[in-house]
Amino acid sequence: MQLERYYLDLFEMLNSICKKIAAGQYEQSDADRLFELAKTGRYPSLLVELAESFGMMLVKVEAREFERSQMIEELEKAKAKLEDYSKGLEKHLEECCPEI
Repeated sequence: MQLERYYLDLFEMLNSICKKIAAGQYEQSDADRLFELAKTGRYPSLLVELAESFGMMLVKVEAREFERSQMIEELEKAKAKLEDYSKGLEKHLEECCPEI
């Protein structure tokens, strides 16, 4: 009976961590626990496989989020340059052709 409770507690922990990750409201400690559960030989093989799968998903999601934040930063810089260039063109047009 104790062993069953142990397994249930482990799966409940994995479920709780996965829910937090799915909601985007997880902390580093949750990720650490997830990767702890992925240790082969320490936990039941099914739990290890699930934890590994969710861990890989987490890594991929974080990589995509980082990539997107980098892209947003680059787009914001490009936008600022275009706005500066546009203002410069407007100023040059006003100086060159005030009648327009």
